[in-house]
Amino acid sequence: MANLYPFQQQLLNGVKSGKISPTILGRRVGKSYVNSLLQNWYTTMGVTYTPKIKWQRLPGLKLQAYTDDVQPRGFERGLNESDMDPIQVWSQECNCGKRMSFNVWQFKNEKHITMFLMKWAS
Repeated sequence: MANLYPFQQQLLNGVKSGKISPTILGRRVGKSYVNSLLQNWYTTMGVTYTPKIKWQRLPGLKLQAYTDDVQPRGFERGLNESDMDPIQVWSQECNCGKRMSFNVWQFKNEKHITMFLMKWAS
Protein backbone atom coordinates (compact mmCIF):
# COMPACT_ATOMS: atom_id res chain seq x y z
CA MET A 1 0.00 0.00 0.00
CA ALA A 2 1.24 3.49 -0.85
CA ASN A 3 2.35 5.89 1.87
CA LEU A 4 -0.53 8.04 3.04
CA TYR A 5 -0.56 11.44 4.69
CA PRO A 6 -2.00 11.44 8.23
CA PHE A 7 -5.25 13.13 7.16
CA GLN A 8 -5.70 10.54 4.40
CA GLN A 9 -5.16 7.74 6.91
CA GLN A 10 -7.69 9.33 9.29
CA LEU A 11 -10.17 9.57 6.45
CA LEU A 12 -9.60 5.95 5.48
CA ASN A 13 -9.90 4.80 9.11
CA GLY A 14 -13.13 6.78 9.46
CA VAL A 15 -14.65 5.06 6.42
CA LYS A 16 -13.60 1.59 7.64
CA SER A 17 -15.01 2.10 11.13
CA GLY A 18 -18.30 3.55 9.91
CA LYS A 19 -17.71 6.99 11.45
CA ILE A 20 -18.29 8.71 8.12
CA SER A 21 -21.78 8.64 6.68
CA PRO A 22 -22.37 10.48 3.41
CA THR A 23 -24.70 13.41 3.92
CA ILE A 24 -26.33 15.10 0.96
CA LEU A 25 -28.67 17.43 2.85
CA GLY A 26 -27.79 21.13 2.49
CA ARG A 27 -26.60 22.52 5.84
CA ARG A 28 -25.42 19.21 7.27
CA VAL A 29 -22.69 18.86 4.63
CA GLY A 30 -20.58 21.62 6.26
CA LYS A 31 -20.53 19.76 9.59
CA SER A 32 -19.35 16.44 8.21
CA TYR A 33 -16.32 14.51 9.42
CA VAL A 34 -14.61 14.88 6.03
CA ASN A 35 -15.17 18.63 6.00
CA SER A 36 -13.58 19.02 9.44
CA LEU A 37 -10.59 16.93 8.32
CA LEU A 38 -10.09 19.11 5.25
CA GLN A 39 -10.44 22.33 7.25
CA ASN A 40 -7.85 21.06 9.74
CA TRP A 41 -5.52 20.14 6.88
CA TYR A 42 -5.79 23.60 5.30
CA THR A 43 -5.17 25.19 8.71
CA THR A 44 -2.10 23.09 9.51
CA MET A 45 -0.61 23.52 6.05
CA GLY A 46 -0.85 27.30 6.37
CA VAL A 47 -2.76 27.61 3.12
CA THR A 48 -4.09 31.12 2.78
CA TYR A 49 -5.73 32.37 -0.35
CA THR A 50 -6.96 35.84 -1.17
CA PRO A 51 -8.48 36.10 -4.62
CA LYS A 52 -7.53 38.91 -6.96
CA ILE A 53 -10.71 40.95 -7.36
CA LYS A 54 -11.44 42.38 -10.79
CA TRP A 55 -14.14 44.87 -11.73
CA GLN A 56 -16.49 44.83 -14.69
CA ARG A 57 -18.54 47.84 -15.85
CA LEU A 58 -22.30 47.37 -15.95
CA PRO A 59 -24.89 49.72 -17.46
CA GLY A 60 -26.00 52.60 -15.27
CA LEU A 61 -22.82 53.62 -13.40
CA LYS A 62 -22.36 50.18 -11.81
CA LEU A 63 -19.38 47.93 -11.21
CA GLN A 64 -19.43 44.19 -10.59
CA ALA A 65 -16.70 42.30 -8.73
CA TYR A 66 -15.47 38.96 -10.08
CA THR A 67 -12.39 36.79 -10.03
CA ASP A 68 -10.76 34.47 -12.53
CA ASP A 69 -8.96 32.65 -9.73
CA VAL A 70 -10.99 29.78 -8.37
CA GLN A 71 -8.49 28.14 -6.04
CA PRO A 72 -10.24 26.47 -3.13
CA ARG A 73 -10.43 27.74 0.43
CA GLY A 74 -11.86 24.66 2.09
CA PHE A 75 -14.91 24.02 -0.02
CA GLU A 76 -15.36 27.63 -1.13
CA ARG A 77 -14.33 28.89 -4.53
CA GLY A 78 -14.12 32.38 -5.91
CA LEU A 79 -15.33 35.38 -3.88
CA ASN A 80 -17.07 35.28 -0.53
CA GLU A 81 -18.49 37.80 1.91
CA SER A 82 -15.23 38.28 3.80
CA ASP A 83 -13.63 39.48 0.54
CA MET A 84 -16.35 42.11 0.10
CA ASP A 85 -16.42 43.37 3.72
CA PRO A 86 -13.40 45.73 3.55
CA ILE A 87 -14.74 47.22 0.31
CA GLN A 88 -18.14 47.76 1.92
CA VAL A 89 -16.61 49.48 4.97
CA TRP A 90 -14.44 51.76 2.83
CA SER A 91 -17.38 52.55 0.55
CA GLN A 92 -19.52 53.64 3.52
CA GLU A 93 -16.73 55.65 5.17
CA CYS A 94 -15.90 57.56 1.99
CA ASN A 95 -19.50 57.78 0.75
CA CYS A 96 -18.28 56.44 -2.57
CA GLY A 97 -20.73 54.02 -4.06
CA LYS A 98 -23.63 52.03 -2.72
CA ARG A 99 -23.61 48.26 -2.49
CA MET A 100 -26.57 46.91 -4.44
CA SER A 101 -25.97 43.18 -4.03
CA PHE A 102 -23.23 40.75 -3.06
CA ASN A 103 -20.77 41.96 -5.71
CA VAL A 104 -22.38 45.00 -7.39
CA TRP A 105 -21.83 48.67 -6.48
CA GLN A 106 -23.70 51.66 -7.92
CA PHE A 107 -22.19 55.14 -8.13
CA LYS A 108 -23.43 58.73 -8.49
CA ASN A 109 -20.99 59.76 -11.22
CA GLU A 110 -17.84 58.84 -13.13
CA LYS A 111 -15.60 60.57 -10.57
CA HIS A 112 -16.79 58.19 -7.86
CA ILE A 113 -16.13 55.20 -10.12
CA THR A 114 -12.61 56.48 -10.81
CA MET A 115 -11.91 57.01 -7.11
CA PHE A 116 -13.28 53.54 -6.29
CA LEU A 117 -11.17 51.86 -8.97
CA MET A 118 -8.04 53.73 -7.86
CA LYS A 119 -8.50 52.19 -4.43
CA TRP A 120 -9.75 48.68 -5.27
CA ALA A 121 -8.54 47.78 -8.77
CA SER A 122 -5.63 45.35 -8.60
